[in-house]
Amino acid sequence: MRVLAIETAAGDVAAGIGDESGPIAVLAARAGHRHVELLHPMVAEVCRLAGVCLGELDAVAVDIGPGLFSGIRVGLAAAKGFALGLGIPIVALTSLEIIAAALEPVRQSGSVVVPVVDLRRDEVGWAVAGPGEPLGPARLSRPEHVAREVARLVTDGERVVLAGDGARRYADLFPLAAALAGPELSSPPVASLAVRAVSALAAGAVSDPFDVKPAYLREPDARINWSKMHTGTAKER
Repeated sequence: MRVLAIETAAGDVAAGIGDESGPIAVLAARAGHRHVELLHPMVAEVCRLAGVCLGELDAVAVDIGPGLFSGIRVGLAAAKGFALGLGIPIVALTSLEIIAAALEPVRQSGSVVVPVVDLRRDEVGWAVAGPGEPLGPARLSRPEHVAREVARLVTDGERVVLAGDGARRYADLFPLAAALAGPELSSPPVASLAVRAVSALAAGAVSDPFDVKPAYLREPDARINWSKMHTGTAKER
C-alpha cells in the first residue's frame, strides 16, 4: 500500500510517500504564505524521489487541522483533487493526532503527551494522550487554561511532554517540570502522517473525499471579522 501524505496545516508545507515499511521519501519547507506555490511541485518531486507514479497510490492522507485556516484549506483541496482524480480514498487525521503519533515512543515510556497547536487570537487547540490511552478530544482554549491543566498533571506526578508550535510559543506559561519537544515537532511531521495513514488504510479507516471536512475548532477568522463588522454596523444604526 502506498500513500501520499500532505501536510499544510501549520508553518510548514510538506509531502511524503509511505508504505508498510515506513516513509519512502519526504520533503518539507517553511511555507510562510506560499502553501499553494510550494505544495504541488513538492508532490511531484516526492513522487519522483520515491519512484512512484500518482496512478500507483492507494490513498491520500491529509492533515485536516486544527491549525492555519488557509493552510488547511490548501491541503484539503489538494487531497480531494488527487483522491477524486485517481479514484482513491482519503485518510484524514488531525494535527494533534499526527504530533501525538510522532511521540508514541515517549508515551510508551510512561509520559503524558500534550500536543498544542497555535490558532492565533490567543487561542490554542490541544489534547492529552496518556500512556496506553487513546488521544483525548481536541479542545479550544486560552494558553493559560492549558498551562493550568498541565500543572495539575505535573502535580499529580505525571511526566508531561509538550509539543507543537502552540507549546513553543507559550512555553513561558508552562511549569518547568514539563518537558518541551524540539522544534522539529513545531509542525506535524509529514513522515508521521504517512506512517499513521498506512496503518489506517490497512484497517479500513478511510473516508470518501466528499465527506472530509476541516477541523478548525472555531469559526474561520474571515467569518469572525465579518460578524464583528456587521454587529458594529447594526449597533450604530
